[in-house]
Amino acid sequence: MGLFTKKMKAKAEIYNAVSVESGGSVDVESGGALKIGGTQVTASAAELNRAVMGYQLLAADGAITVKNGVCVIAKTVAGVVAATLANPTDGVDDFKRLTIINGQAQANTVTLTGGFGGGGTGEDVCTFSGVVGDSLSLLAYGGKWYITGMHQATVA
Repeated sequence: MGLFTKKMKAKAEIYNAVSVESGGSVDVESGGALKIGGTQVTASAAELNRAVMGYQLLAADGAITVKNGVCVIAKTVAGVVAATLANPTDGVDDFKRLTIINGQAQANTVTLTGGFGGGGTGEDVCTFSGVVGDSLSLLAYGGKWYITGMHQATVA
């Protein structure tokens, strides 16, 4: 008669910190659960990735590249910044939020092809009033940016 190993569930108590080297991963196998503070994480990878917030300082004419987070427009020399914004990707970028803040006393502009909310050429340029703190808040859905709020700005 031979010896057979018996499969056992293992439990490891970790009292300090666990670190994963750059490029490494933590894999919770099928049937397992990841818990933080005793609460099971149930979000999908796509949902967790939407929570990642970015930041961009746009100091010259050019593209706003952050899609979820904050972009501050503040040119390092006097003059207006002409910013462009690409439409979000349908399905991939849905529900991402972008806040654009005017960080200088200039009437900076943000141009979006196709217009905000798909409004066309009559709603494709947001112009800030020229006061520091002017802002535009956007929500991505269905391949379009929808305006959820703004302070001292006009859209035409």
